[in-house]
Amino acid sequence: MHEYLSADQEIRNRVRSAVRYPLIVMIGIAVAIAIITVFVIPNFAPIFRALGDNIPLPTRIIMGVSDFAINRWPIVLVLMAAAVASFVFYLKTEAGRFNWDRLKLRIPVTGIIVRNAALSRILRSLTISLEAGLPMNDTLRTVAPAIGNEYLAEKMSDLGTGIERGESLSHTARESDLFTPLVLQMLALGEETGALPELMNEAADHYEREVDYDLENLSAALEPILIVAVGVIVLVLALGVFLPMWDMVAAARA
Repeated sequence: MHEYLSADQEIRNRVRSAVRYPLIVMIGIAVAIAIITVFVIPNFAPIFRALGDNIPLPTRIIMGVSDFAINRWPIVLVLMAAAVASFVFYLKTEAGRFNWDRLKLRIPVTGIIVRNAALSRILRSLTISLEAGLPMNDTLRTVAPAIGNEYLAEKMSDLGTGIERGESLSHTARESDLFTPLVLQMLALGEETGALPELMNEAADHYEREVDYDLENLSAALEPILIVAVGVIVLVLALGVFLPMWDMVAAARA
């Protein structure tokens, strides 16, 4: 059991590290945009205003955002603080925790890693409990609160409800839409052969291998998304800066 707990903690740490990477990148992009908005764009503003009413729309938008951030920065800080406080308050509500935990599982790239890691922990915990001789209903009630995800915990509670109605674990698992077809087949085979703990342990290993594979390829999966995001930002800034310059050059040549 100590080995199971050590492996589970290792997976948790690796998933946290994987989720931390895109967050750091997005924070870096946000900081870069803030620096450009506050310090770079104002230096170009006098040049842009020389065009009078012929300032291109992207440039007007960038200048407006920059002026608002510089001249109304207390309002910006208040709005940011209010947004953070509202989000924290929302997460403390039951509906907020449930919706946030469900959203985390649907985030592109990292969501599937978090989901597979959680399913691995669920199956591992079920294996340990069944090997200890606990009934399935008691096992599900014990595992559900320890998942750390309200959405998955509710799904586990639904599994327990289905079993209390006399349905098999494989049937309720299929209805829950939690597990992959391969794992569902392993659960059904385990019920038929009486080797459910062993096959659930194999299913947990399967999800761990999926997590390992996704973590190893995380950078390759995130790079296209980040490149597109950075490219869009650079394109908007480039259009905002260079379009009026092109207009000025064209006017000078005329």
